[in-house]
Amino acid sequence: MTEKSDWEGMGAASGLLAALMFVLAFVVFMTTNPTGATPYPSINNAQQTPAYLALYLTRYRLELLFISLGVVLFLWFVGSLHVALKKAEGDPARGSTLAVTAAGVGAGLMLVSLVLGFTSGLSTSASQASAVPTLYTAAALLFAFGGGVLALFFFAVAKVVLQANAMARWLGVLAFIAALLCLLAFLTPFFDTGVFNAATGALGLWTWYAAFVVWVFLASLTLTVTQRRLTEQTKTAAPAGPAAPATEGAVR
Repeated sequence: MTEKSDWEGMGAASGLLAALMFVLAFVVFMTTNPTGATPYPSINNAQQTPAYLALYLTRYRLELLFISLGVVLFLWFVGSLHVALKKAEGDPARGSTLAVTAAGVGAGLMLVSLVLGFTSGLSTSASQASAVPTLYTAAALLFAFGGGVLALFFFAVAKVVLQANAMARWLGVLAFIAALLCLLAFLTPFFDTGVFNAATGALGLWTWYAAFVVWVFLASLTLTVTQRRLTEQTKTAAPAGPAAPATEGAVR
């Protein structure tokens, strides 16, 4: 029982680690001076990607590594979240099943985009440099579409939380808001610059991404505290071991 509780506790807390990885990735990103003389390219400036990578390749790879770890930890957290949602929702658990499926698809698209990002970092020869802008653009759009699919995850979570009281209602409201912001990512193919571009846009990337990270952090924190409280209650309510049988007296 203790071992099972430990695994459940780690699964609930994995969202906190995921949020930490995403924050570390952002910190590394900011060290590249993304608005400086060689800025982080938007979609319409993707041809500048080779020059950007030439200056910041190691930090770019480190940023992608942190995001990759964050996505994997997010999937671990979703496993624990699914258990909590399904327990509250009951059979046939359509909402919780939809949530875990959408999370898997969205995370999968993100991981593919990160592979393309790593590939662009490996394309360092002169003959390969011409492919880097295309890889960069494809990676940005795939990441955005991963975020767009997360809208379905957030809508499903919001539905279960608000209808079945699976978690605090304010988390359901925040999930609904995050879902609306994630939907904006589907507009990115129509914009190569401005707030809706997939690589640097405030609405095409940063707003939904920040909402995703913040919600995962808050939900993981809430689930971890709840899981710890339930574990303590289980230990307190555990029955004492069987009493030792009375021995018969020697004298009859």
